[in-house]
Amino acid sequence: MLNTLGIAYRGLGRFTDATRVFRENVVVSERSGHQGAVLQSRLMLGNLYHDLGCFDAAVDSIGGVVAALETVATPRAWTEAYSNIARLALVLGNASEAELAVERCDDGARRSGLWRHKVTALMARADLQLSKGQPASAWPLVEEAARVTGDRSHLLPDGGLYERLQHQFCWATRGYGALKSIGPRVRLALFDSLVDALEVRLFDEAVASLADHPVAPRGSVLDEAVRTGLLGPLARLSAYGVHHPGVPPRLNDESAAQLIARIFPHPQRTVIPTSVGILGTAGARSN
Repeated sequence: MLNTLGIAYRGLGRFTDATRVFRENVVVSERSGHQGAVLQSRLMLGNLYHDLGCFDAAVDSIGGVVAALETVATPRAWTEAYSNIARLALVLGNASEAELAVERCDDGARRSGLWRHKVTALMARADLQLSKGQPASAWPLVEEAARVTGDRSHLLPDGGLYERLQHQFCWATRGYGALKSIGPRVRLALFDSLVDALEVRLFDEAVASLADHPVAPRGSVLDEAVRTGLLGPLARLSAYGVHHPGVPPRLNDESAAQLIARIFPHPQRTVIPTSVGILGTAGARSN
């Protein structure tokens, strides 16, 4: 019940209410002692903190997920949790942890056998390759994800991620004209929350500016991200090698999270961690 309410608040953009409810859900799940419930509640809270650019709080919450994954071996838990852990690790600039998380996501998807878990694993590995500056290795994964998904993208747990990767692939391989011809898609309205759509819109705005089709200085998607506090999507784009011209470029050896903290200082970004905390963990396994 609390989890559903938190998701509804997140989808409505009521992030303070969503955070409060997700925190209450963590307390309830930990009192129950059910590791699956603990994992899910902490993952939802950690993802919200990540979306809001509160990276230290995100890592703190994800720490409970990592602990739960030591005993929870279900394919769904591995696929979905480790895909989210991989994204956070990339934003923190920890390639080793991201690689390990993607490997475990792959393992969960193989054991699951569900098409949507396969797509989740393909997308996680594609973003890992993009973060390494290896788009040629990412695009076959994106194409495979599209082939498997077909017209079912609205059923994916990460619909915004799927859409952004499809836009990024189109732009990189066919140019801005082809991307522009796609136009706004109705499926954006079907995403679980406006956060998913924002990441896609931020990407489209960034590449439009790079193609000498700048957006109006006022009312931009970047302004919306700053106004709503949704700086996590901007950090993710930076981690995947997409620079939004509305923000300064990253410094040498600066992570995407550190960039956000430097340009958009906030008490919640005083400390920027460099690790999610999965190195040295084994995680539960089942055949």
